[in-house]
Amino acid sequence: MQFEEFKQRRQALAAQMGQGIALIPTAPEATRNRDSHYPYRFDSYFYYLTGFDEPEAVLLLIAGEQTKSILFCRDKHLEREIWDGFRHGPAGAQEKFGFDEAYSIDELDQRIAELLANQPSLHFSLGADAGWDKRVTGWLKELSAQARSGIAAPAAIQDVRRLIDEMRLIKSPAELEIMRKAAQITVQAHQRAMRATQPGMMEYEIEAEVLHEFMRHGSRAPAYTSIVAGGANACVLHYISNQDQLKSGDLLLIDAGCELSGYAADITRTFRSMANSPPCKKMCMNWCWQRRPLPLPKCVQASTGMPRMKRH
Repeated sequence: MQFEEFKQRRQALAAQMGQGIALIPTAPEATRNRDSHYPYRFDSYFYYLTGFDEPEAVLLLIAGEQTKSILFCRDKHLEREIWDGFRHGPAGAQEKFGFDEAYSIDELDQRIAELLANQPSLHFSLGADAGWDKRVTGWLKELSAQARSGIAAPAAIQDVRRLIDEMRLIKSPAELEIMRKAAQITVQAHQRAMRATQPGMMEYEIEAEVLHEFMRHGSRAPAYTSIVAGGANACVLHYISNQDQLKSGDLLLIDAGCELSGYAADITRTFRSMANSPPCKKMCMNWCWQRRPLPLPKCVQASTGMPRMKRH
């Protein structure tokens, strides 16, 4: 996806805001144990507006006569980059991603008062993260204390995610292409699992087949924890332990989808673990197949460019 598209999204959000300032932080890193972290996953709202996938970053978007996008992110740090990998740094991020200004994340507290001062409204997702709620309310209290000197805090706080959610309803051609690719990778993963499945296999072995297909096509992670449930395990709605052995004749439910560039696929299928299943299970499968809804819904493109469901 071209970085110009992210810039256009920021401009579109600013137009919807009218006047005010938006604050959108990315997701924090999560410690797995001691000095080991879980694989990092950015915040979807932040990434939708920036295309920036590093942790410890915040987007400030100022709307009004002169729209301005400001990124706060980690500094370049040669020693940490030896351990953790490449960092863009403020200057590199500004140049590559098209922000109007970029600063070190360490400067956020000292710069935020000037940016928030006398803004009519703050667009922020209050309640989404307790840590950020505390920081934002602290900044607003500091500004309110300066009222006698002519400095005003934003008079209203509005949920920025509501505006972004409306924007995300309509997908661009580039987004649709990524979604189609994610769906195709997921289809291939389910087909691989079906071909590999044999009685006596462990559920996690089949899960490994799915993950292998995801990663070899460029998806670095599933969109959600995969469900690979044999027999009675399929009756557990969110079964994710995937640790039992598949018995001969069992039905196997797989609910798995890959994530690609932040976009998720989601497919669920149930199939028999062997061709010669007991007659009662074969009869049940045939009964369900004969009574499936017909005709099947098909996703078509409406004249507005938004996908919708239509019978054909």
